[in-house]
Amino acid sequence: MLALRRPAPADFLARRLAAIDWRDGIPETNSRWALVETCRAELEWVDAEWRRLGGDAATPRSRSNQGPHPAESLRLPHEHAAARLVNCHLHVDVSGWRIRTLARRLPAQRRAARDEAQSVSYRAAWINAAAGTLSDLQDYRRRRALAWRAFLAAATEYRHLRAQMEAAAERKAA
Repeated sequence: MLALRRPAPADFLARRLAAIDWRDGIPETNSRWALVETCRAELEWVDAEWRRLGGDAATPRSRSNQGPHPAESLRLPHEHAAARLVNCHLHVDVSGWRIRTLARRLPAQRRAARDEAQSVSYRAAWINAAAGTLSDLQDYRRRRALAWRAFLAAATEYRHLRAQMEAAAERKAA
């Protein structure tokens, strides 16, 4: 079945990006958001190819069958890289959200810890809460840095493999 697979054509990827309702205007071609959406389109193409080649999308997956989706076995190398990139992006995005949430919470906790009108036990509780938030904030910053490095590596790999695949297709067509 893998021999019958076609990679996503460039015009499909371009149409998919053009169909997105970008809130802040269309991003640059090499932006993180455009790259992530291109990779998501690649993965949509894999699912469509799986159905085209006879996969049954209506087959329910039972709780005992929690392995990878059957279409994953049809992924080409650049599509595996696209899946890794999307996964890394999710980790970057979630860590960034947690960082923003914790950074907004920390100043109020520190103010409560310094409130001289409150009891010592009250302030001690807020000192502990602020220390925990600061620890979580540092942890999520480390996680985000790690996820960002993995994202950049996945992006480099995806771009390289996609370029190789397109060059091979051009040589074959010539």
